Amino acid sequence: MKMDRKDELLLLIAVSGEIPSDWIGRAVGSESYAAVLLTRLKREGEVKLRSKDGIRGYLLRNKAKQYLLVHYWDDVRLYLSGANSTNHVKSEPEKRLRLHRMSMVWIYIHRAGIRIFQSEKPELFPVFHQVPFDSSTIIGSTPVSYYGTMEWKQETDMEIKGSRACGVLAADQFYVVYNTMGNLMKWTPKIERNLKSRLEIRLRKCRRLLPGGAIIMGVGMEMVQRILISDGGLKGNLFSLDDVYESYYYIPFYAEAAIQLRLLGSESDGVRFYRFLCGALKSVNNDRFSPEAGEDENGTPVYFCYLMDLWQIKRIMSLSIRKGGRIFCFTYQAEVLRLLVPKWFQVEAIRPEKVYRYLGWRQ
Repeated sequence: MKMDRKDELLLLIAVSGEIPSDWIGRAVGSESYAAVLLTRLKREGEVKLRSKDGIRGYLLRNKAKQYLLVHYWDDVRLYLSGANSTNHVKSEPEKRLRLHRMSMVWIYIHRAGIRIFQSEKPELFPVFHQVPFDSSTIIGSTPVSYYGTMEWKQETDMEIKGSRACGVLAADQFYVVYNTMGNLMKWTPKIERNLKSRLEIRLRKCRRLLPGGAIIMGVGMEMVQRILISDGGLKGNLFSLDDVYESYYYIPFYAEAAIQLRLLGSESDGVRFYRFLCGALKSVNNDRFSPEAGEDENGTPVYFCYLMDLWQIKRIMSLSIRKGGRIFCFTYQAEVLRLLVPKWFQVEAIRPEKVYRYLGWRQ
């Protein structure tokens, strides 16, 4: 979808409800231009800044809502209608922070080049018996798309009302996306398990998509350590690794970390890169439940941790193999891994831009 940056920003505020003030530059793609654009939009009465309870965010005024409803009806009608939380943003801090949490994901995924607007992606749950069969909705034949919770939660989904999920990344598989921000998020395994089960049933039926796990986003790599040592807190209501999802992938809100979304979103490119790395191994371990990728020519175990599978990292942390091992990750992941794994492991960093060149991706 081609649009100017003013319309892009207004659309991102519409689907978010409220954008954190310090994320406007990321939404537009330029801090300096964002400052100029905001001055103009505020002067013209299209956006306003709400600063309350220490939380600062930008909302749409009625003038901007009417403009979007006329020019981008398909993209905003769900968000700018009725009493939806994105249309009438409440002032309570907890409700505003929930919108901020979702907004950060909307913006990050959009800037990563993934489709987020309704007019440019297929329905998540197409009803084949009501419309002609469309092969573009079948696994592997459409671009990666992201769907916020308002696009797929139904009124009958009372069992998942308290879920912390922000949305679903639909690719060759589907991933439920969460945002822990800078603290451990509240977590109720029963609710999240119900959500995963409902999504799996619906997506297997109408999109032929299989569960790929959960993606947890956060403000920095230091959250990895906090998650891995978490025991759920004193009340047991904070996130800690469990069996709700087979895999939990952590992605920080770094521009370079978008490579993880690209690899998770394309099974063919993910396999291609994996096989490229395996080409340097003397033996390859085909057991998908093992944390090891194989062994090098010296018989040293090799681990691929560039996807930041938290369960895999936790298993490596508990290994007592004194002969050590080699861990391959991306440059922005290396520091925290060196802090987490036993000292006899060697962490080797891969530059994301080299992977882009190898896979023929545009940055």
